[in-house]
Amino acid sequence: CFGDEIAAVAAVDEDTAWEAAELIRVEYEPLPSVFSVEDAAAEGAPLLHEYNENNFADDLSMNFGDGEKAFSEAQHIRTDRYTVHPSHSCFSEHHTVLADYSLPDQLTIWTPIQASIHIQMNMSFKFGLPASSVRIMNLNTGGAFCGRGADKPHHYIAALLSRKAGKPVKIRCSADEEFIVYHGGGTYNFTLKTGVMKDGTIKAIETDLLLDCGAYMGSQFIVLRFLGFTLQMLYKLEASRFRGRLVYTNNPPYFFHHGTGMVALRFALGSQLDLIAQDLGIDPVELRQINAVEKGYTTPSKSYYASCGLKECIQKVSRKSGWKKKYGKLQPYRGIGIGCGMIRAGGKGMLDHDTSSAFIKIEEDGRASLFTGLPDMGQGSHTAMAMIAAETLGITPDTIKVIAGDTDVTPFDMGAISQRGTFTTGNAVISASLDARKQIEKTAAQKLRVKASQLLFRDRTIYPKEKPEQAVSFEDMVYETLHSQEGRYIMGKGFYNPPTEGVDTMTFEGNPSLAYSFGAQIAEVEVNPETGEVTLLKMTVAHDVGRAINPLAVEGQMDGQVFSGVGQTLFEECVMENGQVLNPSLLEYKLPRPFELPEIENIIVETIDPHGPFGAKEVGQGPIQCTTQAIANAVSNAIGYPLKKLPITPERVLQALDQKRKKQKNA
Repeated sequence: CFGDEIAAVAAVDEDTAWEAAELIRVEYEPLPSVFSVEDAAAEGAPLLHEYNENNFADDLSMNFGDGEKAFSEAQHIRTDRYTVHPSHSCFSEHHTVLADYSLPDQLTIWTPIQASIHIQMNMSFKFGLPASSVRIMNLNTGGAFCGRGADKPHHYIAALLSRKAGKPVKIRCSADEEFIVYHGGGTYNFTLKTGVMKDGTIKAIETDLLLDCGAYMGSQFIVLRFLGFTLQMLYKLEASRFRGRLVYTNNPPYFFHHGTGMVALRFALGSQLDLIAQDLGIDPVELRQINAVEKGYTTPSKSYYASCGLKECIQKVSRKSGWKKKYGKLQPYRGIGIGCGMIRAGGKGMLDHDTSSAFIKIEEDGRASLFTGLPDMGQGSHTAMAMIAAETLGITPDTIKVIAGDTDVTPFDMGAISQRGTFTTGNAVISASLDARKQIEKTAAQKLRVKASQLLFRDRTIYPKEKPEQAVSFEDMVYETLHSQEGRYIMGKGFYNPPTEGVDTMTFEGNPSLAYSFGAQIAEVEVNPETGEVTLLKMTVAHDVGRAINPLAVEGQMDGQVFSGVGQTLFEECVMENGQVLNPSLLEYKLPRPFELPEIENIIVETIDPHGPFGAKEVGQGPIQCTTQAIANAVSNAIGYPLKKLPITPERVLQALDQKRKKQKNA
């Protein structure tokens, strides 16, 4: 594929490196190639890899319940095809690495990453080093959008060059290189079949997916497993059937854009549900309310919902947006649409554990340092961790310093992946904070002559329940603990590994996560029938977060995911030709500009999850699951014709309007 690494040059400055690189001559032999998933999947297609009998990198079937029975009992069955075109996450911070391998037994890497432990383990294995000899330095990361969860070729190239040169080596991708180095979202071709009863009750869903793998197989198999598993987790149904095939092509390797591939699936399923609602003469909101999962529900795959606010989210967005007054009653080329989604808050998958750990030390002046392996990518994770620790210790977040980004200093954490930060690392922070608090309780209990279990920690004071007048200061108790005969310096440690089991590798049944988040959104649009341009007027957004640890940050996350969802729905597409991206720059790859964003009304739904830290779940990638389908349904509603391809560009809107006219003419 374009982007295959051929040679690498290190030099004392960039000009010299360019001069040396230009001296390299390569002779290429053109071979038969395939660039579309359909061509690559066809019999007789040129094989990309000789060790394969065909171009399927993975072929996965995942079935829950009795699909044959459910479909045979269904009173209405609909089948549709949906396509999502390649896209890119467009990081504001380019992929960069600084590697120092000048000593033979120590490799240090500075790079923006979502999960330091993953790159540490992979690089230690591939370089034959103990994990403790690979140090990953990760400061604040400028956005990830699912794109910084693993090691990439430039990490290894920089390390190899550093070992050869005996000096640190830095590689920074240019804007056009970003479109080759980052494995963005590939082409999704869904064939979706859904069986329902006449009252709208969903019986079964069946999905067949062809997904562009690109030239090489990395972690793309995860996408198929995510989609197959979550297909049956949003609505109550009796059965689901999923077949997903990853197809090798001569395109650059793909992974997924923001939303872990589930945005594409939710677009397809959410769009088809609106068409089913039309077939049955049922309001789309009512159809979703009929089938929405609830607290205490167990899915066909054996996942259990200890908390669930999906119905509340649907109810609140429909009421707030004025759905009943608008649906089917707007003026021509004005439309309204709904989308729903769900996602887990961490969980077990590739590894047997999903562990986060934390350290906290408290100085004699009462100020604390919290050590965590969880990176912050702009979503406010470190602020949330400080707030959780402060609440547990009865102090204020501004007296807690969060230290992260160095695997030699900070404790183990699986990272900011799979929406696990607040839930899993937050529980580890509570555990570490409670450990530290017990040490202070011992001193305070002796001083106040009460049992430790009777003490409350609030407002930087410690006092017996019902006797706030006896309060002693937090700082004094920390000081006295250190300067006591014991001389204890207060250090708390804790870890959290959700007490769940990974799914069965054969049946795919199981409950890999303790907490699941849910959301609903309603979009309002206006379409220009002459140009095909879509103007997004308003988004009403509700998300079940369990408990909002930091409400302002929660709203920021919701806003950011709507922005990303708007981009994926209306603008973003890697235009491909013979394996090359024709628009590899932020000038040509279209993103929504600030004035193209709509009014956003956020509704935080709190269901207080019994397993989350103070009841919190996720707001990492949950809201974006709803955005694309809501907008797509609104546009289809506005023009009176279904749109089945993303992104919904003006050209595709005009094509849909033309198809509508032809259909009306032939009717």
